Amino acid sequence: MNYGFFVAFIVFTFWGLVPIFYKQLDTLDAFVVMSHRIIWSVIFLAIFLIVIGQFKKALSELKSLKMAINLFLCGALISGDWGLYIYMIQKNLILETSLGYFISPLFGILFARVFLKEKMSKLGVISIVLVLYSCLHEVFTLGSLPILSITLALLVNFYTIIRKKVYVSSIYGFFLETLLIAPFALIYLFYIPRTLAHFDIDYLGLLLVLSGLVTLLPMLGFNYATQKLSLTLLSYMQYICPIISFLVAIFLYNEPINQDKLISFIIIFIAVALSIYDNVFKKGLKNG
Repeated sequence: MNYGFFVAFIVFTFWGLVPIFYKQLDTLDAFVVMSHRIIWSVIFLAIFLIVIGQFKKALSELKSLKMAINLFLCGALISGDWGLYIYMIQKNLILETSLGYFISPLFGILFARVFLKEKMSKLGVISIVLVLYSCLHEVFTLGSLPILSITLALLVNFYTIIRKKVYVSSIYGFFLETLLIAPFALIYLFYIPRTLAHFDIDYLGLLLVLSGLVTLLPMLGFNYATQKLSLTLLSYMQYICPIISFLVAIFLYNEPINQDKLISFIIIFIAVALSIYDNVFKKGLKNG
């Protein structure tokens, strides 16, 4: 049995169900929830690194000012992604988060071409054109651009581009980038009124603490999976997450989806299918 595949499946399924967890915190400000998530992620990850005897080694990876700046930018971008994601969940926009994470890998193809000068296949170009068409479709039929979904995808991809410049393992990197942004989260929580910062020992307080584990545990699982599976297979499996979020939004929270919105999703699904065929099956046949 390939335990890497099993772990990856559990991780992506878990991430797809995460909106259910953050829905329980929708009475709190999204920025407060995000700040707690940052702080508790650092605490639990520090404990994990201490237990496995890697804490000092992780800190020693912070070797230069340039690396610190890049990791800080990574922390700021991923925190922005978290904050926007939580805000969208609280505002009953889980469908929009699903759309954002569907188009994110497709934006990644475009980013790789623009910033990393990687070649783009014909099917890759078609996929990008379909994404752009789906956005234009929403503009002309719904009267608005899916700004939040696009922003979510852009934040993830800008994070990826900068993170590629930092040669640190994923666990160490995640710890350091979150550690560097944590002081700002602490300052914010101590600056706002205590009643809003919610350091209370109650059900919501427990959930805020658990948000650290909700962030850390799947990250550790994903790190394990990357060592056992090819990145191609992982890129294919990552669509499990937005598919589940899509289903959660419609069937659990009854988020409305009209015909025009459904057409946009169908166009995105076609783009995703082309991308999967191009990056998994087509290349697999060539390699075989």
